[in-house]
Amino acid sequence: MEPPKTSIRAVLPLGKARVVFSDSRGFKLALGGSTTMLIDLPHMHLYDIREGDLLSLYTEVLLAKPQG
Repeated sequence: MEPPKTSIRAVLPLGKARVVFSDSRGFKLALGGSTTMLIDLPHMHLYDIREGDLLSLYTEVLLAKPQG
């Protein structure tokens, strides 16, 4: 069997964050303590995101090539 020609990625969960502010331009997440992250979302009306929602944060990373 041939190895895949595309890169394989792993999804790493980072945590959950609560939406503390939302308007027509985007929303703000509370990350912990007084730390927040502002997400600029040009078409906010397309999403059902409201204050108080709990959103999952994650990232994707490439898997290392097998050794040997």
